[in-house]
Parts: sequence; C-alpha cells; structure tokens
Amino acid sequence: MRPHRGSPHNDTVRSPGQPPGKVLVTGGAGFIGSHVVDALRDARIEPRIFDLRSSPYHASRSVDTVIGDLSDLRSLTSAMEGCDAVVHLAAAADVDRVAREPRAAEATNARGTLNVLEAARAGGVRRVVYASTIWVYGDGCEGLVDEDATLGLPSHLYTATKLAGEMYCRSYERLYGLEYTILRFGIPYGPRARPAAVVPAFVTRALAGEPLQIAGEGLQSRRFVYVEDLADGVVRALGPAGANGIFNLVGERSVTIREVAHTVGEIVGDVDIVHTPARAADFGGLELSGERAATELGWRAATPFREGVRRYVEWHRAATAPEPARALRSRRLTLVPAAHAVISGLAIVAALTAYIAAVHAAGVGGHEQNEVEVVSVVAVVVALALGLEWRSASRAVVAFAAWALSVCTAIAMFTPGIGEHLRFVPPDEGVLLLSAMGAGLGATMAVAAVRSRPADDDQMVGELGG
Repeated sequence: MRPHRGSPHNDTVRSPGQPPGKVLVTGGAGFIGSHVVDALRDARIEPRIFDLRSSPYHASRSVDTVIGDLSDLRSLTSAMEGCDAVVHLAAAADVDRVAREPRAAEATNARGTLNVLEAARAGGVRRVVYASTIWVYGDGCEGLVDEDATLGLPSHLYTATKLAGEMYCRSYERLYGLEYTILRFGIPYGPRARPAAVVPAFVTRALAGEPLQIAGEGLQSRRFVYVEDLADGVVRALGPAGANGIFNLVGERSVTIREVAHTVGEIVGDVDIVHTPARAADFGGLELSGERAATELGWRAATPFREGVRRYVEWHRAATAPEPARALRSRRLTLVPAAHAVISGLAIVAALTAYIAAVHAAGVGGHEQNEVEVVSVVAVVVALALGLEWRSASRAVVAFAAWALSVCTAIAMFTPGIGEHLRFVPPDEGVLLLSAMGAGLGATMAVAAVRSRPADDDQMVGELGG
C-alpha cells in the first residue's frame, strides 16, 4: 500500500508545491551524481555538491561544492544551509566491496542516510530524495513487480543497507514531517560509469580486442537505464508529485547479458563472444513496472539500450583516445597541481614586487612602504585561505585564522603602541590608498590562481555517487 502524502507533524518544512531553489546532491562528484548536477542546472535549479572531492566532470569552482563525509553530521548540516531539498546519492555502490568491507558499507549506506535525514530535519529542508535500488526486489518477488510488492528479507548486505535507508526515510516523514521520495534505480550505464560495471567492462574488453565472456547462456536479464534519463527522473521527482512516494526508475524493457555482449560487439566490431560455465545462484532478473513513474512523474526512459551503448562507446573512445594531443594533456595533468602552484606563486610575487618598486619610485619608503608591503601580502594569504577548498573539519579554523589575521593587521596599523614594534606608523590617506591598491592586486592574483586551479584527480572518493 502506498504511503500517505502529507503529515500533521509538518511544522519545519517549507511551502509545498514550490520548485526547489537550491538542491544539495550528496555524491555529486560521482557517476550518477554528476549527471544529476547537470540535469538540475538544465532545469534552472542551483545544485550544491557534497562529496569527498571536487567533481572531475565540471570546471573548477563552477559548481558550489562542500568537501565532506557522510559521517560528519555538522558538515552535512552546514552544507544544507539554504537548500530546499537534498538528493542523496552517496553510497557504497560496489556490491563486492560491500561484501569485503561490511562495517564501512553499513556506516556509509545506513548511518550515512540517517545523518542526511537528521541534518535535513535540523535545517528545515523540505524534501530528501533517496536513491535506492531495484535489487530490493531480488528476494521473494515474482511476476511483474511494482512498488507495492511485498519485499522479502534481503540476502545481501548491500540490499539490507539500502532498505534500511528506505525505512529511515519513511520513519522521518511519520515522526517529523520530512518529505521523502524513494527512487529505486535500474542498472545505470552511460558516460562516466564505473569501469567495473557490466557495460563498461564489456566495452573495455571489446576495444582492447579481448573476447567477451558470458556465464552460461547469458539469459540473465537486467533493467538497464541510461544515466541521463535517470538524472532527468531524479529532477522530476523533486516536484510535488514525488512527495512521499516510491518510484521505479527503470528502462523500458529487460536486456539479457547475451544481448549486452552482442550489442557491444556490433557497435565496436570484430569481437569474439565466449560462453563459460554458468555460475550457481546467478540472479536471473525480474520484470519490473515503471508505470507509476510514467503516470505520476511523467517520466519514461527515453534512450533505447543500443543507442545508450553507442553513446557510451563514443564517450569512452574520446576519453581514452591515444592521439598526441590527448597524451600531452594527460602528461600535463599529472604535473599541473605542483606546476600550477609554482607558476601562480611566482606570478603573484612578481606582480607585488613590481608594485612595491613602483611605490618606492613614487617616493614612498621607510615605514609607509613596509605597511604597503604587509597589507598586500596579508591580502594574498587571506584570499588563498578563503578561496581554496578545505576538509570540513578545517574549513572553519582556516576561515577564522584568515579573518583574525586581517583584523590584527588593521589593529597594528592604527594603534601606535603596537604598530611601533612592527615598524608601522599611523597611515595617512595616501598610504591607505596605496595599501588598498596593493591588497586589491594581491587578492585579485590569488583569486585568479585559485579559480584556474585544476581539480585534483587523485583524491579518493570511494564509491560515492555510483
């Protein structure tokens, strides 16, 4: 039976029926999350990413980003400030990794979701959209399965943690009036996908000239869904029709593993397919209904499977192309973080040195020149401290230290007793103007350096965002 819509306890959420102005996307730097960020921007909704790293799929600092972990409730609460809704995608999504590291997976998937809900409740967020999975139907469901199917007890820890998240969502709506939308995703595929997933794995082997291996006859079926279609469904679910509902976001038909292999072979060309012995207890697949999403959200998967695979192959070839220009770019990226810092630092030093030389040439020297130099350098330090990304635990400390440095510098300039020890004298209007110009030059150079800084591609994200 479908959960009720609305709650008598709803005294903290914002006005219903209004489109969200800003949405936090946990796992927004990952596979699915980065596409959801794109879809939100296309819908003129402002996204904010919460993840362990900056998004490698968006220009540096083009999307508001908070670096943090789901275990940090304070960081989550701060990240949700000003947000109307949260799209919670961050999860340990690799089932093999979940089996190897059960405690870490439970902490991320179950308790991480609880933290998201608690932060949303505390911050007055209107809605949490929770990414679940069609694997919740894997135990005991038969025939054409829809969202009202009775779910069996899960046999895999991954499914158990995702179901725990679903139950937390429903409990928070009942107890606190926090709206939820539960989206049970089909098997996502498309650009930016994790290499270990079935479609990327087949494409990688095919492009390398290696045979594609199928267990048994390959009749196991999956409900794949192209990632851009999936992201569109997530955005649609933010509307009023999605409130307190559960929806399957799946492709229009089931696709067998054998069809996946043949489709990849036809698109890539000249690929051998090898059948290996069938694996015991290999999941055969289910027939899933996506009618509720079509009827209530106006969403259907629009991309046929073959077309989606073709787009992925095209993207994969472009992303791994070995032409000289791309090879050169790859080498540059490995050197860029250090080289960029050195070049930016030299540029800032050169600009400030030239400015101080010009000030000196204009007849300003002694204590007045010292003040101009100190103010200019302090402006660079403060701009860098406030502009760079910091771990959530360090962000407040760095900001406080930066502003404290600014205040102490101002006090030293205008307090004779203190300033004398630092070779400061109370500045006149001319020195104030020159100091302000030096500060503006230094801060501008620092901000330009930060904004042009490339993303650090080697940061660990785990499995956030799929």
